[in-house]
Amino acid sequence: MRTPRLFILTIGACCAVAQGGPVFEPWETGHSEPVDAVAAAELSGWYATGDTGQDAVEIRDIRQQLMRRITRTELQVLLPWMTLDQGNDGPRALAWTDSGRGLFLVVCDDAASPDGLGSDAVVRYDTTTDQLSVFARGEIGDASGPAPAVMHYAGRLWLSTDAGDVRVYEATRNTTSGVLLSSWAMPSGELARGFGLARELGLGFAVSETGLYRFDLLQGSQVPELVGPLSGARGIAYSDHFGNDFQEGAYILTGTGITHVPKFQATGLLAFNPILYASLDTPAHDLDRTPCGRLLIGGDGGAQILRDDQDSRLDFESWVLDEFEQVTAFAEGLVAPDGEPAGWVIDADTASGASRFHPPSPDAAAWVIMLEIAKDHLAGNQASIGTVRDILRRYAGHMPDGISPSMSADGIMHHWYSPWSGDAAPGWSDEYATLSTMLIVMAADRARRFYPGDSDLVGAADTIINRVRNWDHYIQPGTNAMYFRAIGSGGPDFGTASSPYNEGVIFIEQAAAYGEATSALTFWLDRASLPEAEYVSGLSVTTNWPNNHLPAFVSLYPYIAQHATRDSVVWNRHIENSLASHGAWVDDNAPRFMTVFSAGTTKPEWGGYHADSLSDHPGDVAAFTSLMAFSSSGQTAPSVGAYHAYRHGARQSFATGASMLYRRSNIDPAYTPGDAGLPDVVIGALGLAELIKPGTGDAVLAIPYRPECPADLSPPLGELNFFDVSIFLGAFNAENPAADLARPFGAFNFFDISAYLNAFGAGCP
Repeated sequence: MRTPRLFILTIGACCAVAQGGPVFEPWETGHSEPVDAVAAAELSGWYATGDTGQDAVEIRDIRQQLMRRITRTELQVLLPWMTLDQGNDGPRALAWTDSGRGLFLVVCDDAASPDGLGSDAVVRYDTTTDQLSVFARGEIGDASGPAPAVMHYAGRLWLSTDAGDVRVYEATRNTTSGVLLSSWAMPSGELARGFGLARELGLGFAVSETGLYRFDLLQGSQVPELVGPLSGARGIAYSDHFGNDFQEGAYILTGTGITHVPKFQATGLLAFNPILYASLDTPAHDLDRTPCGRLLIGGDGGAQILRDDQDSRLDFESWVLDEFEQVTAFAEGLVAPDGEPAGWVIDADTASGASRFHPPSPDAAAWVIMLEIAKDHLAGNQASIGTVRDILRRYAGHMPDGISPSMSADGIMHHWYSPWSGDAAPGWSDEYATLSTMLIVMAADRARRFYPGDSDLVGAADTIINRVRNWDHYIQPGTNAMYFRAIGSGGPDFGTASSPYNEGVIFIEQAAAYGEATSALTFWLDRASLPEAEYVSGLSVTTNWPNNHLPAFVSLYPYIAQHATRDSVVWNRHIENSLASHGAWVDDNAPRFMTVFSAGTTKPEWGGYHADSLSDHPGDVAAFTSLMAFSSSGQTAPSVGAYHAYRHGARQSFATGASMLYRRSNIDPAYTPGDAGLPDVVIGALGLAELIKPGTGDAVLAIPYRPECPADLSPPLGELNFFDVSIFLGAFNAENPAADLARPFGAFNFFDISAYLNAFGAGCP
């Protein structure tokens, strides 16, 4: 058993500073063993440490919460020829894929293998399936000698051996065992002791004991180019967002500590003159750059995380709060922003300096309400209730100016409205949209439950919900397809049937609660009966057509707002598989950002507003808001990917004054979308809300529908008395839809009175 030595964590005792201000903080490992290997995914929030004393690997998130511990017992079962003990054998090097979907462990053992296939192995851990597998075997390194180096990038795995060669394996999304693509030798037979990746430069770096080398990531066999001499190098990380901009470059563990080779020296544009960044009092064995702009270091005293005090960017936790606030400013800034009557919500904002041109929509109104509820839940925001009340009263037609939104005879709303007349917006589609209607009904239900004491708000919410009729008519008999459009006189547009699966599952749930569509809801929620697509073998996702992937928002809407989806094991697996599938695309294609494909603004030549998906994604546009929405699961990793984009300047400024993440192309980095749809944006903030206050989704957003008692019409709600009867009779005489309780809807007659009195007598069904 090795006796560990502790790092001295005070900066003055630990570091001799040449530039910047290094700040060391402990990284949790759950033990006192030395740490031999560290790794962090570059584009997502996955971190790992490994030690040979316990032959264990710990996987943690950015908050240092333990996600998984791979034990000696597990490795021994997988690698039965090895003799793993408290010595130097075991996991000696680690490498993540960009997305954090896969972790590669290089496990070394000096004992000869009886089957002659090599005593060492590369083990792959899949974070989605929680499975360990043997990726490759061979003679890699002497357990008592220098540790090997390993790196994954663009579907390839680079692995150094103690023979001085570098092996390049295929490691794409469905590769189960390593296929050797090529190999090349380090000069003079030296061992590569670490690899560094400069993504934006298309370069790889390797260090040996005596030098820093540069190589082209796209070449197979090659001769690495010497950048400059080093002494005692044993690990390298290249970061383009550690500290401030001038601190980009390679960070190398050498005999003297951590040495910085600035970018232009590393690329050969300036003479090689490395700078001592920090001295360490105790030996360190490995380091890696992190997606959060720090360095993860492993050594005799355990693990540490290193940041620079000149970093002017927000740290992750501060960014989460600020991003939520920026999106809130974006959303609130679209509530009657340009002199429209109060309560109308414009569907989109434009880039800073441009004029708005979108009309109001129920969709935008709904997502602002959901955001305000989340905001109030997080911090007790007193202004939220007023915003929610105004929006609901406007879309219910309760505003004193008399401007009321027109709708079909079944209460199905237009998708686009003129704020000045309440009619369909001129120049825009005049469709009656069931999807728009379902969203405002969803928001009205959440609002009346969150603010039960506000009678004006509750009354408006009830109007929005109760005026929708004939729910079941919008579900196609036999197929359970949902009609996306209605006709003005009532009933669906039969040419707009869309088979499950799509975001209309929210409407189906409402039809089950307010109508009689229980069987349809059962069908829509049965993944086994729905079409599937598969980007990664074994990780199927539900779709609307076999092998056709859907935009991410289609699944994220119900996951954020629907209890039946959120509370389901199989639908949680669908969400996990969807994120993993996008992660697999990222790992194979090496984009600039962690990329999720979803609907949003793109270039005209890419389709203008386009519903991007894994099946169709012109411009390879990363939708950061959908990426953050995946954190509605409570996992920080997707939002760390978005934070990485923030650190690389991916925020965009809008006319509302908000500066936030939206969309960026991996093909054309200079492209900036000209506008952003509010429904495409808010889901990102609702994902972050779960990180700010865990449980937010289940508490106020994804709650089951509870049709209110039709007899309970006046405060105090929940108590039936004479005032409820009086209000009903007044509504009946005025032919108010709130009094229309019995079929046929739209005809006020004795059956409505009978239904009301029965409900009153039953004391609320």
